[in-house]
Amino acid sequence: MNILNYLEIIQVQRHDFLNHLQVISGLLQLNKVERVREYINQVGLEIAHASKTSRVKIPEVSLALLYCLNEAAKYQVEVELTVNSDFSACGAPGSVIGQAIEQLVDCALDTIFSPEVARRRLEIVFNETDKKYNCRLLFPEPVQSDLRRFENRLASVGELVSPHGGRVNMAIANSGIEIFLIFPRKDVKAG
Repeated sequence: MNILNYLEIIQVQRHDFLNHLQVISGLLQLNKVERVREYINQVGLEIAHASKTSRVKIPEVSLALLYCLNEAAKYQVEVELTVNSDFSACGAPGSVIGQAIEQLVDCALDTIFSPEVARRRLEIVFNETDKKYNCRLLFPEPVQSDLRRFENRLASVGELVSPHGGRVNMAIANSGIEIFLIFPRKDVKAG
């Protein structure tokens, strides 16, 4: 996890904030009050979407998700983030989970950015069961994808997470690639 990536996120957010204020000011000068309301609602939805990153109770994962949203915006990729679990009892270190998510999203964005992919969309879903946590990434498969290169990148993520009981699985179905990043829950000791 690179601190420069997070400084960039702060700079982008500051720039976006100032840009939003300028747009609102301009619309008010033109007396377009209804358009101001619409714009503020749109910005509110964007902020609410980004705030989903804080639902995960592991700071390194929240930062990794902010990084992912920032990188996706650079690639003009739409991200749908669903957080059904806060990962609070995950058995792997936060730094490992965050790094694995960053690497998988980078890999996904490289794949999605191919010219033959028409709809650039990435879905990230956090879930849990009684025994494990998982992060699922779903994105379109490019027509001429180089799966060997892709699988090599997944293998390096597997090597990162396996010492902590984690694993990476990939499936290709319905013209999409689905990656599961799976981690065990912490052992709860009866006291």
